[in-house]
Amino acid sequence: MLMLALLAAAQAAATPSEVKTFGDWAVACDNLRFCEAASLSASDEIENPPQIAITREAGPGGALEIEVTPDAEYRGSYRLEIDGKSVSSGTLGGPSVIVRDAAALQLAEAMLKGQAMTMRAGDGKPLSQASLKGISATLRYFDAEQGRAGTVTALVAKGPRPAVSVPAAPPAPRIAAIRPSGTAASVSKAMRAAMEKASDCDGLYEGTGVPAPDVETYALGGGKTLALIPCGAGAYNYSTVPFILSGGRFALAKFDMRPGMSPDGPPMLVNVDWDPKLGLLASFAKGRGIGDCGSSEQYVWDGTMFRLVEARAMGECRGSINWLRVWRAEADSR
Repeated sequence: MLMLALLAAAQAAATPSEVKTFGDWAVACDNLRFCEAASLSASDEIENPPQIAITREAGPGGALEIEVTPDAEYRGSYRLEIDGKSVSSGTLGGPSVIVRDAAALQLAEAMLKGQAMTMRAGDGKPLSQASLKGISATLRYFDAEQGRAGTVTALVAKGPRPAVSVPAAPPAPRIAAIRPSGTAASVSKAMRAAMEKASDCDGLYEGTGVPAPDVETYALGGGKTLALIPCGAGAYNYSTVPFILSGGRFALAKFDMRPGMSPDGPPMLVNVDWDPKLGLLASFAKGRGIGDCGSSEQYVWDGTMFRLVEARAMGECRGSINWLRVWRAEADSR
């Protein structure tokens, strides 16, 4: 019985991967072996940070994609240069240039041989520039995490083994989610005071001259209600503690993976959002105001706890607004 309980606990716990940094690149591969990398500013100057995203799917035929976004909105002809040599050109009709398939493989090979990549307008004006320091280690990490090292599909760690020797993507964890229904319970002054005390959120607004925000409540289904207790705010982060109401009683909400900003104490959601149609509870914690680092999570309710369906993170505050995916699951609503 003990072994069964431990197995059930292990299956219930979400274990997101970590974001790694190699030179001027951040990289992560999630639980489905989907790998993603983002360019970082090579210095403290982040007014116009480079935005290059590289993704590759898992499996023998894992599709490679490279997306380059200009520093400012631009439409018209462009060219991509590596160390001053043109490697690609075309017309930009949307917010970014997306290179796929064989063209992406060729661009990746060129990037591995260079020091910097620049996007220029047709008149030669630079639109974006990114350091390629660390790109070899970054794409080698792709190869290792996806089981490509030593195969013909590898980007860096190439070898003679055929594509069929690359492992397929593992199946996504599936979660039996409860579709939101019913009417949310109300929260009395006495209950709010008790929940604030239980979450160490009491007295935060006293003497500030700012009235305490209202408690938000949402029906979860099965006679249960999600109640979000305000628990302070900074310049760009607004914190709440989630409770579950049922039968006139309350308890702190349970999570299979705690939100990124609350390793200890009550679970703390930041800049919380609840989507009643999709039944998604989201937390988005910014490391600083411009939003170039932090962590985000999305959860669904399974009737007992909130289960993680997606997590993204960016540990380096170096200009990237592309937070990398470190966990994904599929929700089956009922």
